[in-house]
Amino acid sequence: MDAFTLVWDFAPVVKNKLLFLAIAAQMGVAIYGYSKMSAARLKARSENRIVPNDYKALDSEPDDLRVYTRAVANQFEMPVLFYALVLAILLAGSASWITVALAWIYVALRFAHLREMITENRVILRRRIFIRSTQTLLLLLLDFVIAVLFWAQV
Repeated sequence: MDAFTLVWDFAPVVKNKLLFLAIAAQMGVAIYGYSKMSAARLKARSENRIVPNDYKALDSEPDDLRVYTRAVANQFEMPVLFYALVLAILLAGSASWITVALAWIYVALRFAHLREMITENRVILRRRIFIRSTQTLLLLLLDFVIAVLFWAQV
C-alpha cells in the first residue's frame, strides 16, 4: 500500500497544475481545429467554390469542407465528458500521477484524431484512434471511481 500512497500523495500541486494544463491543451486542440476549418473555408471562398450563404445551412457545404466542420464538432462531443471528469477529479482531490498520464494521453489521442481527420482521413486509422481515446477516457473514469471509493477524502 505504500507504493500507492507515494503515487497518490507525491506533488499534489504539480498534479493539479498538469490537469488544468491538460484541459487548456484540449481546448487548444479545438481552437486548432477551428483555425484549420476557417483557413479551408477562406481558401474555398477565394477560389469561388463557396459563397457566404452556403453557411446558412451546413448541408450545402462542399464535402472537403464538411470534414473540417465535423472534425470541429467532434471536439464538442466526447471531450466535454473529459472536461467534466477532470474537473470532478480536481474537486474531489483524487488526482494521482496515473490520472495525469491518462489525461495527457487522452489529449494527445484527440489531437491525433483531429489531425487524421483533416489530413489523410484514413477511416480505419481514425476509428482506431477514436477507440483508443474512448478507452483512455474510460480508464480515467475508472481511476476516478476507484480513487473516490478508496482514497479520496470527499
